[in-house]
Amino acid sequence: MLAVRYLNPLRSMFSIITLICLGGVALGVMVLIVVLSVMEGLQKEMETRTLAFTPHYVVSLYEQGRLSTLTEEDTNWPSIVDKISRLPGVVSVYPLIEQDSFLQGENSRLSARMQAIDPSNHSQMLPLLPMLRAGSFDFGEGLDQECVISAQVASALHIGIGDQVHITPVGSIDRVATIYSMIQTPLLTQRDDKLLPSLRGIFENSSPARGGERVPAEKLQALADHINEYSPDRLRRSERDLLGDFYTDALNHIGDVPFTPDEKKRWFARIDALAALDRDKEDGKEVKSINEMVMPMDLNVVGIYQPPENMPGPGIFIPLTIAQDLVGYGSRGMNEVMGLCVRIEDPNMPGNLEQSILELLPDLSGSTENHPVGRMWSVSSWTHNLAQWFKLIANERTMMSFVLSIISLIASFCIMAVMFTMSLQRKREIAVLQALGATPGKIMAIFTWQGIIIGIGGAVMGIVLALLVLYYRLEIQAALAGIGLDPFPMQAHGITLPAEYNPATFARQAIMAFMMVTIAAIIPAFFISRQDPAKALRSN
Repeated sequence: MLAVRYLNPLRSMFSIITLICLGGVALGVMVLIVVLSVMEGLQKEMETRTLAFTPHYVVSLYEQGRLSTLTEEDTNWPSIVDKISRLPGVVSVYPLIEQDSFLQGENSRLSARMQAIDPSNHSQMLPLLPMLRAGSFDFGEGLDQECVISAQVASALHIGIGDQVHITPVGSIDRVATIYSMIQTPLLTQRDDKLLPSLRGIFENSSPARGGERVPAEKLQALADHINEYSPDRLRRSERDLLGDFYTDALNHIGDVPFTPDEKKRWFARIDALAALDRDKEDGKEVKSINEMVMPMDLNVVGIYQPPENMPGPGIFIPLTIAQDLVGYGSRGMNEVMGLCVRIEDPNMPGNLEQSILELLPDLSGSTENHPVGRMWSVSSWTHNLAQWFKLIANERTMMSFVLSIISLIASFCIMAVMFTMSLQRKREIAVLQALGATPGKIMAIFTWQGIIIGIGGAVMGIVLALLVLYYRLEIQAALAGIGLDPFPMQAHGITLPAEYNPATFARQAIMAFMMVTIAAIIPAFFISRQDPAKALRSN
């Protein structure tokens, strides 16, 4: 009763001081809820758009730390797709082909990421449809040279639906540059003074064995390690083939497997062939191989989509078969892809799906003729691939929440100052209460209840105001943009201002404001409850 009377001392409908306190708390709560709800909505919208073209899991194959492609002949990846598709929670599985490329219009060019789409897999295109701004993702059977480009690419190249875009894979250009750099230097194996002596001396100190000669395992391992130090990109094709044969033979005979006379004969024949390599002829073969590389192609634009601005998606989507031809997989006569993409029902709750996928994959770790050191599977999730980006967004929200919390803190200091003023104005009334037997706890309770009333009232008013602002956020944004004060420009993102109505966010900010105001009221109450009533009654 006393707390309410002190909050409205003039017995009017409302006390102006109380209204100011309530308004300060309400504004602080409203601003915090509105900004955090918009930030949370923007993060969810960006996450949804990013996951539209980002697979939840990527299944890849690695050989000696380098990415290895999947061929139907070698890995039978279509059967792997069928097996993974049957796992609980898996929505779709589709092949992955993506590569950096150069795109060129009539008057300009730029680099962009190319990603393949399997037209027969509708679940791959379904998440992309909400981002479509013009045209469609309909590639028919996927045999025509068509593409869908991003809005950024369309703007940079000044092209639209029905126009053509010229695409060149970066891999071909990189290979040309590598070949040009390689032919400027002598043969790498002939520059190495240790290689030929090591190859010729491999049978020194060998011991007779049944069916041939046994070479010490340490010598074979040392030779294999020496060959493994060569970079494949710096070797001519003949050098690469001969060294690959030496490497395979060395590994195959490490486990006390003797060399037969025919194998020994072939070993020395390869040494002679390696020593007899002619630089001019080998350079001619490398230059001629440039003609075998995939040439650029022209694609018709059938659609334009809008990726998120802060997390740009692929610049161009093309059908799977066209992508295979573009990167050179079709020319090899094999159904070849870079990896497999897996989409699941809830990307935020994957469970133990990664382990389940690994258990379904065939064991390729053993040594074969084409892959002497074996290959290893890798399954990476989107949370790992985009960890830094989502960490940045989370840190941004945390910093925004911290900065905006200063508003509530400032409001609580103002309320503390008001409480000090109100308590000093009532020193004599409090002294009378003390003289009548009121304990310090009772005195503190009066002012604490004032803080509780202001805290609860301000928090509820703040939530109501925040709901109103969020409901009319588009109209408010348009009005602010009309006077040049748009705090959340969404035109660059291609989306409207989002908002996430999260009850936990509302409750957390309201409780935090209530606690600040209550603490701000308790502090002056503590000091005034311990005054000397005799001195207070004598003071003016």
